[in-house]
Amino acid sequence: MSGHVLTVERVEDVTPRMRRVHFGGPGVAGYVNAGAHLPNVKLYFPVPGQPLDLPERGERGWVWKPGQRERVRTYTVRSLADDASAMSVDFVRHSGTSVAASWAESAAPGDQIAALAGGGVVVGEADWVLLAGDETALPAIAGTLERFGPQQRGLALIEVAGPEEEQDLAAPQGVELRWLHRRGAAPGTTTLLSDALAAVEFPAAELAAGQVEVWVSAESAVVRFARSHLKECGFPRRQQLIIGYWNRGIDEVTYGRATDHDRVDGELDTVLPGQAEPRRHHAPANGH
Repeated sequence: MSGHVLTVERVEDVTPRMRRVHFGGPGVAGYVNAGAHLPNVKLYFPVPGQPLDLPERGERGWVWKPGQRERVRTYTVRSLADDASAMSVDFVRHSGTSVAASWAESAAPGDQIAALAGGGVVVGEADWVLLAGDETALPAIAGTLERFGPQQRGLALIEVAGPEEEQDLAAPQGVELRWLHRRGAAPGTTTLLSDALAAVEFPAAELAAGQVEVWVSAESAVVRFARSHLKECGFPRRQQLIIGYWNRGIDEVTYGRATDHDRVDGELDTVLPGQAEPRRHHAPANGH
């Protein structure tokens, strides 16, 4: 079995730097029915200007032809229709030669890519939750906020280019949204998110009761700072999930091979209801 072909149905720009691609076709249902499919999806992109050349699935996993593995990127599923007829994925728009961003920049109805696998871990249901990330993590943060119940409390720290990149997110009343603007600075060059993380004061009662969880996904330097800071604070590793979504200057495949996206063992391993047991997935790139 090869990957599940996804066909572009519509493209929209949610903000100047965030492009949402809506997919349809029988491949969406095929992907969903194949097993774990949320919150992340491994997308396979064609060589520009060439037909989609899918890898084959062997007994021990994917069988790659030269150059195919390097065209796989992991993204957050932004939305999935209840009947599995449609799926959308958000792509951060930026200059450069990124496999996924370059494809998304010219994506049009009828274009095709493939979904190879999915799954991944998520933040749990603690009484108070801290979510932190840059624009690459915004789709995951948005989806997490939508899954929260109305009683959820917490804080979301979101770094973006400027106010024009803020989105109208469906957050429970008890979850504060705090947008951090780079104001002209390039992604991955500021300490905005790290400084905001360092300034967070966890609610004492929930912290003492083990009812605080932390989720951080951003550029490598930020997630390494976050893990170090939480360790210094004595925060329990089992109550945090920290994953690097990108590393400034290298692509996702290289970053994953070098550091496994700055993961460590022993952190949160919660999965969504109906999904398979936790598996090691590359972190969503969503743009960089």
